[in-house]
Amino acid sequence: MKLHVSALFIYPVKSLAGVPLSQAELTPTGFRFDRSWMIVDQYDVFLTQRQHPRMARVKVVPAADSLKITVPGSPAVEVPVKGDAPVRTVTVWENRCDAVDQGDQAAALLGDYLGRPCRLVRMAPGFTRQLSQRHLVTGREEVGFADSMPLLLTAQASLEDLNSRLPDPVEMSRFRPNIVVAGGTPFQEDTWKRLRIGEGIFRVAKSCIRCEIITVDQESGEKGVQPLETLGTYRTGPKGIAFGRHLVHERLVTIRTGDEVEVLE
Repeated sequence: MKLHVSALFIYPVKSLAGVPLSQAELTPTGFRFDRSWMIVDQYDVFLTQRQHPRMARVKVVPAADSLKITVPGSPAVEVPVKGDAPVRTVTVWENRCDAVDQGDQAAALLGDYLGRPCRLVRMAPGFTRQLSQRHLVTGREEVGFADSMPLLLTAQASLEDLNSRLPDPVEMSRFRPNIVVAGGTPFQEDTWKRLRIGEGIFRVAKSCIRCEIITVDQESGEKGVQPLETLGTYRTGPKGIAFGRHLVHERLVTIRTGDEVEVLE
């Protein structure tokens, strides 16, 4: 059975809802607009669904000069993208990054919904967050506000295998992938090292080790124990519970749903 791209997603604001796409343009940090923004607390440390599962219900739609934000119970707000506002030093995991504050309107909307002080920031123009040393090949690989890598691939066959073991099936949205591949057999992606997707070439960097975010229903914002509990019974390795593979792209191209996926190594 041939492999092909069945879905593409971006997550413009880290830990908020995903946006499905029919095509996605690759930039040096991954898909355009993916994890370009982030919500930080009063100490300029990033917020995630791990502590705030309600973040899953915030919808965002990016454009070249604005970000439309919708929180439950409120009308959508169009927030202009600010490029010349004050720069803040923000923290995402072990990295400190330069980021541009996106203004009081976005901060008030998100702060009221989350029930805590916060700011919306965007990666500052000209700032580069490099991949960790162990994943550098050319020395030029970079990433936005994603946890560690530019892209995440999951496989539909692997989700179907997982759902056959669950009391209630889950959607692929739990795993927040950028690229979903259809065809083939469950967890075949574990062995992939290099791929061609459409006109793009991708290096498979590592498995995605899963945390409690996959226990958050991305529609309701409610947190449970599945599917992490079941995955832990058969997908646990030396570094943790794995589902999906992180990719680094070698070409700046556009890929599309329906594109053929070829395993090169």
